[in-house]
Amino acid sequence: MMTIAHLEAPPIVMALLLLFVVTLAYIFYPAYIVALADSLPIEEELISPKNSNGGKSSSQPLLSIVVPAYNEEERLPIMLDSALNYLESHRETVLNTCRAIALKRGESIPLTSSQIEWLVVSDGSKDGTCDIVRQYGKKRRSPNDSWKLIELKRNGGKGAAVKAGMIRTTGMLCLMVDADGATEFGKGLELVLDQLLESLEGGGTVLRTGAAVFGSRAHLVKDKSVAQRSFVRNLLMHAFQFFVKFFVTTHVRDTQCGFKLFTRDATVAVFRNLHLRRWAFDTEVVVRAEQLGIPISEVSVPWHEVDGSKLSTSKIALALVSLSMLRDMICVRACYALRIWKIKR
Repeated sequence: MMTIAHLEAPPIVMALLLLFVVTLAYIFYPAYIVALADSLPIEEELISPKNSNGGKSSSQPLLSIVVPAYNEEERLPIMLDSALNYLESHRETVLNTCRAIALKRGESIPLTSSQIEWLVVSDGSKDGTCDIVRQYGKKRRSPNDSWKLIELKRNGGKGAAVKAGMIRTTGMLCLMVDADGATEFGKGLELVLDQLLESLEGGGTVLRTGAAVFGSRAHLVKDKSVAQRSFVRNLLMHAFQFFVKFFVTTHVRDTQCGFKLFTRDATVAVFRNLHLRRWAFDTEVVVRAEQLGIPISEVSVPWHEVDGSKLSTSKIALALVSLSMLRDMICVRACYALRIWKIKR
């Protein structure tokens, strides 16, 4: 007679089953976090001096600039000074290119429209980041520009900060820029605007669905500074690129550069229902854009390493972050394939 003991699975089977369950739990952890607490406490503060129109421009901004920042009191002023100095001397050139893009897409804009909208998102910063944003907003160099501080009351991750800023933009074009100033703002802005204008020359899909232009550092792979990195860092870099091609896309060489330009409709479609909150959110941006039929083009931008990264550079820390980003990429593909997350325009 067979007893219950005889029906018990061998230890190896139980171990494999447990490993399978743990692996699934780890892979879908980002989706669980989003489902458990989908909203973060957020405060918005319009910093720009009030004008006769209650602090709001009478026309839609031509360009919105979103800067996610976490404890960036030291690096943010350097980045903002660089950007504002460039815009002070090249403002009309930038605005004329923005107007040309809007007209190419058939959007009606007042010829006098000249507003640039700044949105700096503090991702639960504990230092003086918010005070610095207030200082820059109050002494704004152009009376037509608006400054808004968006505060996540607790740290949500770079993806959460970028989403919070992008879904609150009102500009015809929306640019996300890292607070560290690693990408040269002026040259980078010229390149992504020119690339978007060039992509509009062909009409078709870009006119219907909107478009995105990613700044790219792929041209720097053979740079001396990269070649001199440790074996572990280079191995992790190439491994990440391999997994991006396998799980995300073969059409974008650099998904992680923090300098990206979107048209208004592409911004709304991509970021409204973005889920990932941490470092790998860019990969979900790519997946959503491709599934929505929003074309992504890349352009090489001038970029350099900047001290003060919030990402630990120890070998173990880099390996753990790389593993979590791989997990997030798999999670994104699985969630959209299983329709746990759905694409909505």
